[in-house]
Amino acid sequence: MNGTTRANAETQLQVAIGMLLESVADKSPAVSETVNGSLRKLSERHPNQLLNSCCQFCTKPSKPNAEHVGAVLRIMECVCSEHIVNIDGDTIITTVEFSLQIMVENLNNEPVVQMPASGILVALGREHYIQVMDALLKKLQAGVIPHHMIPHTLGALANANAYGVVPYLKNILSIILPLLGGLKTDPLRQSFSFALGSFCDAIVEYDSNRDHVPDSTITTENFTVEIGMAYDVLFSSWLHSREPRVIHSVLDALSSIYALLGVDKVTQQTPRAIQVLLGLYKRNLDAYYVTKCLGAVIQKAASVNGTLLEPLLPNMLNTLSDLVCVSPDYAQPDLLKSHSEVLRCYECFALHFTDNTIDHLVMQMKNNNDKERIKALLVVTHLISYSGEQTVKGRFKDIMRHLNEMLNDNNIRVKKALVKIIVAFSCKKVLLNKGSGGEINPDGPEKYMEFILKMCCRQPVPKNSDVDVQELQDIQKSADNTLYMLSTSVPELVDVLWNLFVSCFLGPSYDDAVVILLRCLTHLASKREKTKSCEAAFVRCLALLANPLPSLRGTYVLNFLKNIKPCDVESYKSVWDTKIPQLLKYLEQNYDSFNALEWHDLMFDFLSILLDSIKNDSFYEIFVFKARKQLGAYYNNRHGGNNSNNNESAIKQTEKHFLLKCLAITLCYLKDKETVVQTLDNILVNVKLTDYSELHTCAEAIGICSRAHLQLVLDKLAVIRREVLTKKSSKFLHFTFMKDQKHELGIERLRYTVLYSYSEVCNEAPSDKLLRIVESEILDYVVGELNACKDFAIRRVCLKAIHCVADAMHPNRNTLHIRMNDRDKVIQLVSSQMFLHNGPDYIELFPLIIPTVTALIRLPAQIESDERVKLVKLFFDNVYNASAIYCKINADNPDNYYGDLKLVPYVTRSFAELNQFVQELLLQNLSPATLDEIVTLLEAWLGKKKAEQRLPAAETLRLVLQTYLDNMKFAYDCPSSFGQTGFLLAKIVPRCTDPNKNIRRVAVECLCLVLCIAARYEGHMRDHDKVLSNALQHVQQQVESDEPKLLYNLTSDMAHTICVNLPQFQLIHFVDGLADALLDCEPSSSNGSGVVLNVALKNKGGELQNHVAYVMEKLLGALDKIQCPRTRSSTLRAILSLASHHSKIVGGILLAQPLPFDGSICDCWSVLSTDPTLLQDLLDQLKKIIKSTPLYEEQANGEIRIASLPPLQAVCALHELLKNVQLRDICVQQFPEIFSTLLVCFASYVGASAPATRNGDKKERFGYILNRDAYKLSPAKIALETFRLFLACCEYHKMAACLLFYNNADVGGDAATFVQIVEALVENVCVENPSSLSWLVACLGPSIRAELEPQRVAAVAFFTCLLKRKVSEQAVLIENLLEMILDVQSDQSCAVRKIGLQGLGYAAENLSLELVTRHCNPILSVLMNSLDYNNIGNESEVILEGMLSFSKLLTTLEGYKFSSFQVTAAVRIKPLLGQEDVSLRRASFRLLGDLAQSLNSETNLEAFKEQIHGNLITLLLHLCDPDIYVIKACKYTLRKIGPYLESPKVNSMIQEHLIDEANLHFADFIRDLIKVMAEELQDLFPLLVMTSLSYLKSQWVEIRSNAALMAGLLYSQLTQENKHRVSLDVVCDRVLRLLHDEHEDVRMRGGPGAHILIPQLRKVERYLFGHRME
Repeated sequence: MNGTTRANAETQLQVAIGMLLESVADKSPAVSETVNGSLRKLSERHPNQLLNSCCQFCTKPSKPNAEHVGAVLRIMECVCSEHIVNIDGDTIITTVEFSLQIMVENLNNEPVVQMPASGILVALGREHYIQVMDALLKKLQAGVIPHHMIPHTLGALANANAYGVVPYLKNILSIILPLLGGLKTDPLRQSFSFALGSFCDAIVEYDSNRDHVPDSTITTENFTVEIGMAYDVLFSSWLHSREPRVIHSVLDALSSIYALLGVDKVTQQTPRAIQVLLGLYKRNLDAYYVTKCLGAVIQKAASVNGTLLEPLLPNMLNTLSDLVCVSPDYAQPDLLKSHSEVLRCYECFALHFTDNTIDHLVMQMKNNNDKERIKALLVVTHLISYSGEQTVKGRFKDIMRHLNEMLNDNNIRVKKALVKIIVAFSCKKVLLNKGSGGEINPDGPEKYMEFILKMCCRQPVPKNSDVDVQELQDIQKSADNTLYMLSTSVPELVDVLWNLFVSCFLGPSYDDAVVILLRCLTHLASKREKTKSCEAAFVRCLALLANPLPSLRGTYVLNFLKNIKPCDVESYKSVWDTKIPQLLKYLEQNYDSFNALEWHDLMFDFLSILLDSIKNDSFYEIFVFKARKQLGAYYNNRHGGNNSNNNESAIKQTEKHFLLKCLAITLCYLKDKETVVQTLDNILVNVKLTDYSELHTCAEAIGICSRAHLQLVLDKLAVIRREVLTKKSSKFLHFTFMKDQKHELGIERLRYTVLYSYSEVCNEAPSDKLLRIVESEILDYVVGELNACKDFAIRRVCLKAIHCVADAMHPNRNTLHIRMNDRDKVIQLVSSQMFLHNGPDYIELFPLIIPTVTALIRLPAQIESDERVKLVKLFFDNVYNASAIYCKINADNPDNYYGDLKLVPYVTRSFAELNQFVQELLLQNLSPATLDEIVTLLEAWLGKKKAEQRLPAAETLRLVLQTYLDNMKFAYDCPSSFGQTGFLLAKIVPRCTDPNKNIRRVAVECLCLVLCIAARYEGHMRDHDKVLSNALQHVQQQVESDEPKLLYNLTSDMAHTICVNLPQFQLIHFVDGLADALLDCEPSSSNGSGVVLNVALKNKGGELQNHVAYVMEKLLGALDKIQCPRTRSSTLRAILSLASHHSKIVGGILLAQPLPFDGSICDCWSVLSTDPTLLQDLLDQLKKIIKSTPLYEEQANGEIRIASLPPLQAVCALHELLKNVQLRDICVQQFPEIFSTLLVCFASYVGASAPATRNGDKKERFGYILNRDAYKLSPAKIALETFRLFLACCEYHKMAACLLFYNNADVGGDAATFVQIVEALVENVCVENPSSLSWLVACLGPSIRAELEPQRVAAVAFFTCLLKRKVSEQAVLIENLLEMILDVQSDQSCAVRKIGLQGLGYAAENLSLELVTRHCNPILSVLMNSLDYNNIGNESEVILEGMLSFSKLLTTLEGYKFSSFQVTAAVRIKPLLGQEDVSLRRASFRLLGDLAQSLNSETNLEAFKEQIHGNLITLLLHLCDPDIYVIKACKYTLRKIGPYLESPKVNSMIQEHLIDEANLHFADFIRDLIKVMAEELQDLFPLLVMTSLSYLKSQWVEIRSNAALMAGLLYSQLTQENKHRVSLDVVCDRVLRLLHDEHEDVRMRGGPGAHILIPQLRKVERYLFGHRME
């Protein structure tokens, strides 16, 4: 059972290993790495199973690809290396056989598989070399070239296990040496070279460890012959290969082989070998292999016979010099290896040829080429550091001498190399070893240490060099580390370095290296047992602590201070131990957010406490002396020399200024007046008058001195004023400006210093002493200078001085209550300096002028109101205009919010000063009047186009309101009402929606303040402010967002808050102001104002009953000027809100606007349509106007129709309302009424013109106001478009679509088009809304009797079209329609009667037979009346419709008894048969046929036959009528009358030939027909002839010509009896006249007619003959 379990476990393990091996070469690197890790983990416990599985995996039939096999082999190699002791014998044998097989199975070079297989064999051969060697030797046979991996593996195994392989080498070499000459391929040569080199290394290793080898008899001499043979082949043949990789392998092998060559061989081959190797440097080969081989040759040759190398030494030194790497890159090992091999060669030369080598290097150190000098220095440094101590020691003196000369080299890389050699000498103690008589280094180490110290300073970037800044920084950092290393690890240099470093530290020359100096000094000081006081070092440290940030030097300075003594007085220790740690901690915590002013205050406090604690005049004097000396160093080395940049200059200036103030503080503790005066002289004499910052510091120092020595300071300044500035003496010619500056410039700068000093004295001096003399001694002088000055800097410092004087005389400091005389004149003088257009420089004065005036007005007494307004306006104009010119807001950069122009800081400082000024003015007279003055002046700036003006103005307003709220009081003598609430809110609201987020935030705060102020006046307590603040809190918190939707919601909430808290009497003022704000320059602000206005009118619009007209006038006026679409939308919503409270008034105002409505009015109507309730009221109002007013007026006897203005305005308003497509419910609800109204309007406006007048409040001279724009209007089109919009709103798309088609046509005066439109409407109404028909008829019914004809036409047309639509299912409706249409036949209008007759035709055609029969007599009466005409021209359309309807009635009522009307109708239509109007001809011919068809037994047939006989010729002739439809009507009628001709043949012929769609050959047909007629109708021929003759004058050519033909044919068929009844002469005469007709066709067809008559009369023939002759 256990065996089975174990077998299963092993099987599962093999399966797991197999699965892992399948994934070992996964495409994903992460997966492959994970699988490798798992297999290696398995190999720790199951190495044999894993190796066996790998062998099986790689040899399975479906062999994996090479990459996969290589990955498995690498795992096997790893297992064999790490777990060789755990692998059993069978597995080793199996693995060796497998690896050898897979290694040699591919003859080609396949390193991905072959190299890991070889690695497996090598790994196994470390412990089991016998098995491996046996297997490899089986593949190595004499005379047979082996696989290239066999020698490679043997070589690798020799490297890994020399003890195991060397005993086999004799046999191996005997086999492979004969093969060398026959090896031609590169892989074989490479592998054999590798093997031979490895064998030589193994032999050397074996021979070197002879005590531990298995066979000690084997020595290098045993292989001399074989190695010599191998050398000959490799050197003579293979080394000249063209393949670089082969040469590299050969050189690598020769490096190992040469050490085993015999003496004779070496002696013989060395010169040649060196020459060949030196020549290889010229080829494109890796120099490492050549140098390695050369080194081996040199080392072997030198050990055999040094004289072999002497002839070749110069050549080798020169060649190797070129191979020295100037700047070794440790990131590139290959280059570094070559460099190391070169240095090894130099070591060999220096050992065997010391003088030659050193001489060569010394000469190279003198070379003009920088790189050559660097190479020499690097080699010498290496020889000093790593060669034997006695090798080059004898030449130290020469090296030092030349090294000393190179210290002045300018090349930075040479200097870097010099640092290295100095360090090497220092470590060898050469620098301190002056030797006997000072021969080696007589100058001592100071010079070299200072050289390294200079290297620690910032080096300039060399011109025309490839050295970059980063390399310079690396060199400096390396020098720093070198210097610190020497300070800490070479005890012999401690004293030298301390003295040198302290000396360098005290001067400014080594400021760049101050940090490393401090580090070294701190370490050296901590190691010194006895320390002396270092006052000079303390002063220097104070100067450096002025700016502790560069290189974090502050920490190093303080750490150094902890290890030295500032003085010999022990009392300093308490301050030292307490304050220095505090300062260190402050720096550590504030390096990232360093505040220079705060740090300086800490340092001044530290110095003051230290001076207080020491209380030693001697120390004070020493400190002053050292400080003056240190300042002298700054004065003598201005800005740190030529190498300093601007930043360094600024740092040194800061140090000097700080030290100057420290000196001044120390002077306050000094009691010796002479020293104080001397120091003041020194300060003034050495001040750099061209540097304003230094002048300021000098003045501040003088001010600090005035704390304890006021009188001395004033005396000194007075002397300067008296002796120098007035140019009366030359005692002060020692001032520096007298030496190196122009005299006038120096005078002005000294004047500047004096004035600035006075300002600092006012700030620093004790008040009780200062106030007694401040006005007489300082103010008068400063005012005089300001009046007389021309220099801008003097003007600036004068303003500062006046400000300081005013501050000194402020009541808070003025304990003596001394008043300033002529304060108002001083204010006027100061304010007169503020003019924007004097130039950009004067902007810099603004932050000085405003606070100076502010300080002056704080002095008693208050200024007058006029003066106050004048000052405020002056400051507002200048400051805000300066902001617009010199500032540019950059919201993306909060640090430079107003831009980064030069004058921006001055302008922004002016904002703050201006706010303080305004606040002071308000506090002096806190009243609504003062507030109103300020706000009135601010109003214009709040609405400026530029945000750079709006933002500071808004901030000023906020401060003013906050000040007023915080300080307002209620008393009997104070105002009790506040009337500016609405005005203020209206001015602030636009800024609450300003595009600038900061302005929005400030404006919301202002709005809250205004509401709080108003609440106070309304009686609320201070606690109510919190209520208002909470109400607007979320607005304040989110108003800076840029999300439009959120801003809209915030604006609405803000508006609601305003409405809740706004007093009622302020509403109209608020609305009035908001209406003006709609025209704000910023779209977002105007839009926000519109939103607030909308909310206000929605919530409180009902309270504006008496102001609606005024508000509408303002809003409509604003709409015309608003450009922003969103603002227009907000304004329109506001109008909607107002209309919701006062719909009739607003609607009336909008209707009263002139036509055409402009865009603003149209938008108003459009927005009103969005409120259903309001829309209902407006529709009722508009319908009432349209119905109660005549739609047009007639002029010029009815020829001109002018649309009435009120109804047209109402239609236009309705047109705008109906543009809203969301009105379906209302439109459908009122569909019948609005439909009928618009239909009537449209009918009335067809052909009408627009009115040329408009409504006006003022009467013009002739009683009307001309409106020229109205000429462009087309009332009909307006009505039609309104109608279409109405149908679209109802969603009756078919009706709307049909109107859209007609809307594109000109419907100005076309009544027919109107009828078509009505017909289309009716058709679609019956489809889309049939249930409304009865309501439509009811609404249109009254229009039947309307006074205006178009209204009657519209109603009748609608009813007619309804009858056409066959709406017979509504019997009652049809009955009413029929009765109303019958009733209109008495109408005076032909158009009405015509449409009515058309309706009767549709009734006859479409209504039920019963209904038509029942109304037949009334209909017949109407139709007969239509045929009873007096003037065809005027009533032709009526007649036509009558005939058409009569035909329809006859067709419908077949069998009905029409006997009483048939003959009469035939008589009445006879004149119409020849009418020019084709429609009349068609209808009349058709009606005659219909009458014939309706004949019955009760008809008076004889009378009707007479009509038939009378019209027969007419019917036959019109068979050739120009109109095809007339021809068809004639054919139809002839077919109907044929049976009543009482001629069967004629009837038969008519029925057969007169087919509607057939083409009739008239001439042939008429000949045949007349022949037939002659047989049966001879009695009618005389009548027919005469009738034919009557048509010879017909207007139609065809009929005239055919009438001649017919007359001739008829006459020719007359019987003799009938010929007597017809005059032949008359017939011939009329026919012959046609021969002179103007138309050719008539003349041509007249000939046949005459020809027929020739047999009847010879004279006709003669006449015809004579005509032809002519």
